[in-house]
Amino acid sequence: MDSRRDDDRICLLCAEPQLPNGITRNGRFFCQTCDREWILEKRKIARIGKNILSSKEKTEFLLDNLSIFNSSMGLDELMQRFAELISVRLKRDKIAIFITNLELGEIKLAYYSSRQKTLQRAIKRITLDYDLSFGVLVETMAKGEPCFYKFSDQSHPFYDFYSKLTGTKSQLVIPILYANTAVGMLTIDYDLEDYSDYFEDQEILQLVVGQFAVSLRNSLIFSKSENQSKNFRSLHTAALTLSQLYLNNHDEMIRMILLTLSGIVESSLTCLIERTLESSKAKVFRLYRDLENYQIHTDTKTIEVEQMNPLLQIKETITMDPSTSANLEALGIEGKESMLFPLTLENGTNCIFILTKQESRFPNDEIEALNAFVSLARITMENANLYQNLSNKERLEKEIEIAKEIQSTLLPRNSPEAEGFSFGGFMVPARGIGGDYYDFILSPNRNELFICIGDVSGKGVAAGLVMATVRTILHSLVRVKDSPWEILNDINNYLYASYKEAITPRFMSMILLRWNLITGEVQYSGAGHGSFYHYHSDSNSLSVIETEGVILGIQPDISPFRNESKLRFDSGDTILLYTDGVTEARNADGFEFGESELKSNFFSFISLEPKNILEKIYSELKEFVKEQEQHDDITMVAVRKI
Repeated sequence: MDSRRDDDRICLLCAEPQLPNGITRNGRFFCQTCDREWILEKRKIARIGKNILSSKEKTEFLLDNLSIFNSSMGLDELMQRFAELISVRLKRDKIAIFITNLELGEIKLAYYSSRQKTLQRAIKRITLDYDLSFGVLVETMAKGEPCFYKFSDQSHPFYDFYSKLTGTKSQLVIPILYANTAVGMLTIDYDLEDYSDYFEDQEILQLVVGQFAVSLRNSLIFSKSENQSKNFRSLHTAALTLSQLYLNNHDEMIRMILLTLSGIVESSLTCLIERTLESSKAKVFRLYRDLENYQIHTDTKTIEVEQMNPLLQIKETITMDPSTSANLEALGIEGKESMLFPLTLENGTNCIFILTKQESRFPNDEIEALNAFVSLARITMENANLYQNLSNKERLEKEIEIAKEIQSTLLPRNSPEAEGFSFGGFMVPARGIGGDYYDFILSPNRNELFICIGDVSGKGVAAGLVMATVRTILHSLVRVKDSPWEILNDINNYLYASYKEAITPRFMSMILLRWNLITGEVQYSGAGHGSFYHYHSDSNSLSVIETEGVILGIQPDISPFRNESKLRFDSGDTILLYTDGVTEARNADGFEFGESELKSNFFSFISLEPKNILEKIYSELKEFVKEQEQHDDITMVAVRKI
């Protein structure tokens, strides 16, 4: 071999010209400097790949990964941190993490990282069947070996769809293996077909993906156990609410049961078929959830029993492909898998709950939670039937007693655990059961706090039902939506759709604040509730914050009344929110307590703790009205930044 020609050969990894130790037929050699096999370059000037890492950079990359794996974090944060680290260190733009669920036979895109945020949103719902017909992705998972491939070589339509959506021409796939079992896969997208840098990407990623597999599996197990715990806590709360609050409103009880069931499985359509004993007709309740926009719609219709008789004859829980059942299609049910839960009440009423997954199947932990809740729902429905047999007097007394008790459990019992803040809040109903509502909802990461106050039209049990329903919806929405206005808009959609045809429509005013506990910024929106007060500690002054908007539930579209504002909340500042039961309280002469008196009292007692401020204001209010009967619920909330 000509030594001059050997000296011309350059290692792409370390850029050192070395005598190769055995040249293969594919033009590879063993570099004696960096201890790697690579392709020879016939030139004196080193041509280094733009993505190649130095030994120091590789070490830093490994240490950064170890710091992630050794941290305690949730599943979403783990995937985000891992993908971002790869993106920064390897200078890659499009990185995906898929999670395998062998129980359901599917591979689901769990996280996608790209500088193109619109692409991140567009691609987030990809799910593949664990089926070899999908080609190289599933084959790579099955074999447990890395693979680099060109999209043009794949025949399955998925690859053409993915390529057009993302601009990807080739892809590196690294299976994520735990105990030789695939728990997921990591993919790097390339915009070129022939991309030699993938060798370096593959080598570096294989060093860290094993440890990531351990962390990913642990996070999945923790997430699953946490979801199970959350589901059963929610089931207990929902069952208590249903059993005690909806006994005298059958249709509303069914809507709440369907709403809870749809929340457990994230189903867009949940149904109940109900047939009373020996009736020739059956009642069908349907609840629709827009999983993208979080809007809810319900409808009820009556059909002939013979149309649904095959479903009503089912005696045990079963799964079914909706496309194979004419009865399910007649109900407008479409998707990948439906679960049917039949039950028969003691009075002979036949019922069957139908839940559907649009793009996946039901995992065992969800089925367990659903079975438990259906059992609780049955108890609720039985109690409701028994309740209907009580005398009018007994029913009224029991209704007030139970509803008052359950409503007291729905209002905050303790202040949220937000360091650096002090809270106060209370409600005094006018008739034992109130239509006023206030709440503090702390985000799971404890970085944000939602504060709301609202007033339902009317009083008594009917207003209490609306208050409890709105609370359930609000607690669900604040976890998926950031904007107070969007949350108010969704609550309006529910109230309007549910009560537009009621004999007595139900409306609700509200103020909703989203408080960033890190920056101190407060974002708020109003729905016809009026104003609240902001005490500024630095200037010892009081501001009246006017909110706008329109009362919820009056009209289907409130977008023309959109309002969003912000205020700064500094150390020592205090806010006071209240309902009109405070300012409109009257004395024996017919005079109202009024806003001026409320502001004066708030300012006078500002040196006290928030809960003591409210106690003092209420004491002054009671002194003002003397023995006059309370005609409206009295509710106040105070919050201070320490």
